Amino acid sequence: MKPSKIFSCAAVTMVLFAAQTNVTTAAETLRLGGVHSPTSFETQSLEHFAQLVEEKTNGELTIQVFPASQLGDAVSMIENVKIGAQDMFANVSNWNSHIVSDYGILGMPFAFSDITHLKRFQKSDVFLDMKARMISEQGLRVLADNYYRLPRVLVTKQPVSELADIQGLLMRMANISVFLETWEALGAKPTVIPWAESYLALRTGVVDGLDSPLSSIYSQQFYLAVQYVTMTNHSVAPFNILISEISFSKLSATNQSMLIEAAEESGDFYTQMIEDNFAPQRTEMLESGVTFSEIDTIEFVASASEVAARLESEGKWATGLFALIQGL
Repeated sequence: MKPSKIFSCAAVTMVLFAAQTNVTTAAETLRLGGVHSPTSFETQSLEHFAQLVEEKTNGELTIQVFPASQLGDAVSMIENVKIGAQDMFANVSNWNSHIVSDYGILGMPFAFSDITHLKRFQKSDVFLDMKARMISEQGLRVLADNYYRLPRVLVTKQPVSELADIQGLLMRMANISVFLETWEALGAKPTVIPWAESYLALRTGVVDGLDSPLSSIYSQQFYLAVQYVTMTNHSVAPFNILISEISFSKLSATNQSMLIEAAEESGDFYTQMIEDNFAPQRTEMLESGVTFSEIDTIEFVASASEVAARLESEGKWATGLFALIQGL
């Protein structure tokens, strides 16, 4: 073989090797942070989301899930995603109020009667505008917000049957101003504690109780620390996945589409998983001595409505938003 042909063959081999190397290194990993325990419905759905993304993108895109506040608390992770230091964050959507204030309405206790009511609001132009402003004003995109969890309830060491029973009660609360101001106005003493530390706070007596999604009581083991669950059903805000627009814009159009598709499918998976698995968990909690109580919440609703009017007048969300939701 002539030298020129030998060189030509070698060059072709190098080009093919380089092409293969580029295919391999083109795979990208996105970091997704959450606050829930590894065994929670939330984390299981995020792991399912990661699996779907890898399948749909043929391995070009992978998601690494960091549960239980491994990447920081909720507020710090939101800030990290906003500046692109972290790719994604997943939590209940009322945390978005740290970015777009109108999301505070999703954290307002008793603003929504049930999930059907919430879904009507999610279809409104007002809500769609809130999501658009997340991108345009803050560089955060909602990939999916169809993760419908069970309502938030009160989990306490002592039974609660009326509003008077929470007066002076030390309650763990998320660092969301609407939560804190509402429950303080209702007579409780809110204490900000990271979600991952809530069980220990209950166990050691730092707090007397907390509000929690009904579907999280088992996975977070709250039922091992306290015995009373009061079905106030005071909040039905959906779980959602946020992504930095910086990270999202780097993806190909195809992978962007696959990422959104996987997130929405995982939302359906999450909702169904809760529906299928909560009943046996509830039975186990009952057998361990937990009491689930249905109460009349009229007094709670009336007091919360007064608080909502004050918070709206103070600019916690747009004027008229609470009334709009009540009319849906």
